[in-house]
Amino acid sequence: MRAPQPEPPIPGSFATPSLLAWIVNGKYVMSLPLYRIEADLKACGATISRQDMANWMMNVHARWLAKVHERMKVELLSHVRIHADETTVQVLKEPNREAKKKSRMCLFCSARCDVPVYVFEYHETRRKGAAQEFLAGWSGTLTTDGYKPYFNLGNPNIANTACLVHVRRYFAQIVKIADGGAKAASAASVALEARRRIDAMFQGVFSQVGVSCFVTNFFRFSA
Repeated sequence: MRAPQPEPPIPGSFATPSLLAWIVNGKYVMSLPLYRIEADLKACGATISRQDMANWMMNVHARWLAKVHERMKVELLSHVRIHADETTVQVLKEPNREAKKKSRMCLFCSARCDVPVYVFEYHETRRKGAAQEFLAGWSGTLTTDGYKPYFNLGNPNIANTACLVHVRRYFAQIVKIADGGAKAASAASVALEARRRIDAMFQGVFSQVGVSCFVTNFFRFSA
């Protein structure tokens, strides 16, 4: 007698869950390109082409990881505090785009004091619609850098607190122009006091609730 064989994660493929997990970990956690994983497998006596592995990764995402991504997005949008940012990435051999063009990887994540959720989304450009589409229907406090579209999402239920790291730079520049802290202190500089208060937040004065949570409450009660 033989027990029924369990359904494979990719129908018609010999790739087992453990093999797929090992490749996913190697490529996306350990940052190994597929040609190195291919060489590593070959050294162990297993011949698996990088083309097969690339197809497996796309298949795993379409069948399984896309569902996890959507569930994480639902969880994140249930929070009242969200951080957003983006960085440039280079994509090779993308249809109808030159390799030298910069694309964007957008990140939306929870605040430090909440359940940790990090959701990445790829977009070809730094367009305003990326954040609008992701946050459509959401209400809460958004913390971002000074990129203007983040402050003009067309949603009155979103309050953008801005990023204190970026805000601090302007106060620090004013103090520097005033020839340093001593002269600014003698003039009772508002910029110096603002910089000191932000520094105190970063040094852990509000560590029990987290800086982002403090900022959220500050803007809520001062509105």
